[in-house]
Parts: sequence; C-alpha cells; structure tokens
Amino acid sequence: MKEHQNGMSRRHFLGTGLAAAAAFTIVPRHVLGGSGIIAPSDQITLGFIGNGVQSRGLLGSFANKAKVIAASDVDSKKLELFKKLAEEKYAREGSSKHVVKTYKDFRELLKNKEIDAVVIATPDHWHAIQTIEAAKAGKDVYCEKPYSHSIEEGRLMVQAIEKYKRVNQVGNMQRSWKNFRDACQLVRNGHIGDIIEVKVCCGPPPKNYDLAAEPKPDYLDWEMWVGPAVFNPYNAELSPPVEKTHFPNWRNYKEYGNGMTADWGAHMFDIAQWGLGKDDSGPIAIYPPDKDHKFLTFEYDNGVKMTHEDFGRGYAVRFIGTKGIIDISRGFFETLPGNLAKHQFTDNEIKLYESNDHYQDWLDGIRARKQPISTAEIGHRTATVCFLANIGYELQRPLFWNPAKEEFVNDAEANKLRSGYVRKPWTLKV
Repeated sequence: MKEHQNGMSRRHFLGTGLAAAAAFTIVPRHVLGGSGIIAPSDQITLGFIGNGVQSRGLLGSFANKAKVIAASDVDSKKLELFKKLAEEKYAREGSSKHVVKTYKDFRELLKNKEIDAVVIATPDHWHAIQTIEAAKAGKDVYCEKPYSHSIEEGRLMVQAIEKYKRVNQVGNMQRSWKNFRDACQLVRNGHIGDIIEVKVCCGPPPKNYDLAAEPKPDYLDWEMWVGPAVFNPYNAELSPPVEKTHFPNWRNYKEYGNGMTADWGAHMFDIAQWGLGKDDSGPIAIYPPDKDHKFLTFEYDNGVKMTHEDFGRGYAVRFIGTKGIIDISRGFFETLPGNLAKHQFTDNEIKLYESNDHYQDWLDGIRARKQPISTAEIGHRTATVCFLANIGYELQRPLFWNPAKEEFVNDAEANKLRSGYVRKPWTLKV
C-alpha cells in the first residue's frame, strides 16, 4: 500500500485507538504537504456487498463522500453494471483510472486490506453472516435495514460489532431526517402530554414461500444467493434480472425476508421506538387481533399501547397524547395543536442525536471511532419489534416479552421462533 510522506497509511490512521482518534481525528491537508495532498480522512475506502437496486442507489449516496473500490455479487450482470456505474461516475469527475475490483464471493472482498468499510445491501437472510464476517475482518459496516433476519441473529451482530470494535450504521435513515427528529423531540419533551397510544402503518407480515421453479440463468450463482437460508428453486421474483428496476420480492417471503412488517416497519417502528425513548428496550406484551384487540397491539412497561394498523395515512406513525396528536411520515408532519411542527427547541429541552446525512454520519463516525445515529443496538431493537409482530401473527395468542433478557415468558414455542434458520455449512460464530 502506498504510504503518505509522514509514513502513516490510511489503514493505520483509521485503525488507531480512541484516544489517538480523539486527539487527531482530521489531519489537515497542509500538515501533509499542501493542497495537492489528500488527507487520510478524505480517503475512506468502501466495498459494496450486494449490487442490486438498493445498492446502486447507495452508490449515489456514498461515491462523493468516500472511495468505492470494490463490489461483490452472486449475479455477474449486476456486479458488472455496478462496476460500470461506479467507474463512470469517477471518470466524469476526472478519475478516469479509478478501478472497482469485483468479487463473486463476499469473503474474497473482505480479504482486501485496502477496504476500510463495507456497505451491505443483500437480502435480509444474509445480513447477520456478512456483518459478523466483516467485523471479524476489521471492516466498519453500513448494513441495510431490517438489521437482521431473526432476533437471535441481531443480538449476535451487536456482539460482533462490540467485540471487534467496529463502527456500524444501520440503514434506518429516517433518523437523519429533520421532521422525524423534531416529531420525536416533541414527544420526548411532553408537548402532546403523556403518550397514550401509538399507531404504526407499515404493511403486512410475510408469507411462506410458494413460487414455482423457473430455469436458473447462467449468470447467477443460485446456491450462493440462497446461502444460509432455506433452499428453494430459483424464481425471478426473488432475484430479478438486472434490466428490472423494481425492488425484488424476496422480502415478502419469511425464508428470506420478514414482510412489509419489517421492511417498512424497520423505518416506522423505529420512529415509534425513538419517540418513546425505548431504543434499548421494547414492548412487554404482544396481542394479536382478537375480540379485545381490533389490531395487533403492543404494550410497553409504562402502559403505552402501540398498534400495527392502517389508520388511513399510508406508511406513517401517529403519536396520541393527553394534550395532542402528531402524525409523521415521509410526506407530511402534522400536529394538533397545529403550531407544534414549528416549535423552536430551547437549550433546556431534550435534544436527540442530530444527523442530517445518514451516510456522512457513518463516515464521520469511522473517522472519530464513535458510533453513529443508528447503532447496531438500535437496529437490533427496532428489528426485534418487527419480529415480535410477526411471531404474534403466526402464533395467534397473547405473548409476553422480557426485553432485558430478550425472551418470551414461559413460552417455549415462541422462544424457538427467536432463532433464524442457518443452513450448513454457514454459521453465526462471533
């Protein structure tokens, strides 16, 4: 690896301890020899694992903030398209010799010591293994939401991030949007009184895989696409050809995703948890729809109830308090009383972590060796709420959850559903 003239490599700079990073987080260009020298802090290098529609969108979010130098995908056409798009982008900016290395197997990408961090944008059933292996390889991680595919996987991912001292951002990017932050700050500061109820609309739970087998294209390694998940024959609904620009439907099947309950729930339940101040906890009871509950209902230890329901405003969250209501989504931020949305927070009020760029926030965290706005723990706790909903729908009986121990109370059948399926020879060893 090329060394800077002071003898400090990028890898060495980014790998230094907390004390050194705190003292010299950003090295000014003039210290390194003038305006023509690029500081190590400007040169975070990224590898992308998974090169589908979501990954190509993330390329646009990261390419101007870091250097994308590698990519991996089991679909050779998606891999080549990602490489082409990345190299063309850098060429337009004057870096015509920029090369993106490609790998069929993500494990080979992780061996590349030039890579500082990875962006994981694969189907949910891959998130745990790839995050854990990336942490073991010394890479910081941006992992798409929902963070994991099961409750057990999520806790192991948190353990890996902590054990290997990695900086992990989860793709719950609504936390980096001002309107969502302001809505949660209003709730946390009591502007609508004591919270009584929260309504969350995010779509239905997953279903069992039921697609017919189709001829597998020769450019796709289907065995590797399935990886640790339940093996089923190929169907293009799971991994559509690169010409298709829609999001694939693997997320609708429980073997590979967790339905819209988790896909959009990872955004909307996330805001509910943030507003309620439950980022390190969760509900204590889950009631499926029955004669006493029109909708699946969560109950928290403070008496707040949260329902999973379509309350007529699309994918959104509604906080109901003793003094008012807040409705928040990507399309609107409405309050009752109506002037609350324009509230100017004072220094003596609770102020939440402020990030206005989810991607830059992660890169800044890498430089400073500190965790960003949506940590592994937060991503895991949010995903857990989604999974609790799905387990409630599956078992169709009241369930009681201990968020400290992360286990159901006196329910062996429910506790078995905390664990995801991992097909051999893959393991979740931290």
